Parts: sequence; C-alpha cells; structure tokens
Amino acid sequence: MKKIVFVALVLLSSVSFWQCSTMSGSESDSGEAQSDSAKIEFENPNHDFGEIKEGEIVNTVFKFKNVGSMPLNIISVDVTCGCTVAEKPEKPIGAGKTGEIKVEFNSAGKVGINKKYVTVTSNAVNASEVVSFDVIVNKVNE
Repeated sequence: MKKIVFVALVLLSSVSFWQCSTMSGSESDSGEAQSDSAKIEFENPNHDFGEIKEGEIVNTVFKFKNVGSMPLNIISVDVTCGCTVAEKPEKPIGAGKTGEIKVEFNSAGKVGINKKYVTVTSNAVNASEVVSFDVIVNKVNE
C-alpha cells in the first residue's frame, strides 16, 4: 500500500511540475503578457455617440497600447454592418507604443438605437478583441 501512495505522489508531483514549466512562456496568473508576445489593451473599448440625426456621418477613434514585449501587428478590423467603416494601422506597433483604430458610421437608414461592433484581429496573445459603439439615430422630419 505504501508503494502505491509513493507512486501516486511521484506522479502528481511530476504532473504539477510539467504544468508549471509549460505555462512559463505564455501568461502569468495576473494576466500580464510574458516575454516574446504582443498584447493589445484598449483605452476605452466602447464609445457612445449619443443622439444624432438620420443621415449624419460620425467618427471616433479607439486608442490602444501594445502592453506586450513584441511588435503588435493588426491583421484585420471587421465590422458588423455596411454602415460602418474601420481603418487599421498598416505598420506594426512597437512594445509600449500606442495606435488607433479609426471608425466611421453612416446613419442613413439606421433610425433607432444602434450598437455596432468592430472585431480587431492581431498577433497578440489576446488575438481577437471587440470594440463597440452606441448611437441613437433620430428620424429627420421632412
């Protein structure tokens, strides 16, 4: 019986050691990026345009920082509606540097409450992040 307990403890210790060693290169318990990775962090992932009149075109900028240690490459910015256009930085964002995702919303035909999403895909450890905006579009009386 002592042999079985001893073998079980050895196996448990080995598995525990293996898990700790495989986690060392990705993220720490605090969620901070470790070496050899980029990590995108948005200043404010949601923007509220408030109320606008139908037909108005409004713009905002989602500012972000690369809080990782490697250059951040924005691969794509995908929108949920043809009424929204998003523009990504073309050059890599260095470690500790900032960048912007520019977003434009055309309210033509979008009367009412609108919530739109932009999915930002990158080479970061948090490879897919979503930013959004809210806007209330009021019908123009003709």
